[in-house]
Amino acid sequence: MRWQIGLGIVAFAVLVVVFVFVAANEQDRMESFTTSYASRRIEEGASLYENNCRSCHGPQGEGIPGVAPAVNTAELYNGERMAMIGFSGTVEDYIRGVIAAGRPVPSEGTAYPQRMPTWGEDFGGPLRNDQVNSLVSFIMNWEDRALAAGGPGVVPSGESVGTDIKITLPEGDPEKGAELAESAQFGCTACHVISDVGPMWSAGGGIPGIGERAALRIAAEDYNGEAETPEEYLLESIINSNAYVVEGYDPALMPSDYGLRMTPQQVADIIAHMSGIR
Repeated sequence: MRWQIGLGIVAFAVLVVVFVFVAANEQDRMESFTTSYASRRIEEGASLYENNCRSCHGPQGEGIPGVAPAVNTAELYNGERMAMIGFSGTVEDYIRGVIAAGRPVPSEGTAYPQRMPTWGEDFGGPLRNDQVNSLVSFIMNWEDRALAAGGPGVVPSGESVGTDIKITLPEGDPEKGAELAESAQFGCTACHVISDVGPMWSAGGGIPGIGERAALRIAAEDYNGEAETPEEYLLESIINSNAYVVEGYDPALMPSDYGLRMTPQQVADIIAHMSGIR
């Protein structure tokens, strides 16, 4: 009988040790699980964004002028956008509500004539609630970067290039220019590469790329800008976007503030990239 009591005490002591060990590591295990779960949601949200949102809001959430506003921008996360409509909840709740319920009418006082579709199944849309939540997680993942950078429209810390197309630019780096064109800061590719919102840089089908097309533009009879070289034409198109508007496109589509938002080096890099598209 005594050996049975002793065995029970030993077994109990072992269980206590195991319980203490598990409890001591439970917080780390739960934190690891939570991080892993959040990462999976963001990853799923990225895929959903790519398939459903990119064509209107841009590849990095920078928005497309005349189509849809930026969602990777400081004014969303700092509360400015919510204050405009009197929304008093959290940013996360605001994003979830807009995705799930959409906007049945165009946003008043904006340049976005299209309505936001309804995406949540509770409101007749195609996405389950967990998918909506994953999209919210992905968009919220931009918060720290957007607030730190001031959003895609941040003014450069160096000298702005201005609006004089006759200035002498530094030598451009086409690889850096490609990175800038694809970045959330400027988002050029959203309109000129992956969609037809603006004239395609590389149109295909026998139509020359923008690097070659620039010379044809300034030689055309309807050209009324100030450029005398292809490089000046590309510069003019960026910093004086309404100096010459290609037929069939709205003058309001191209942002008009790149002269303030870009440095001479950034413009030179983008022009070097564009000049190589034949």
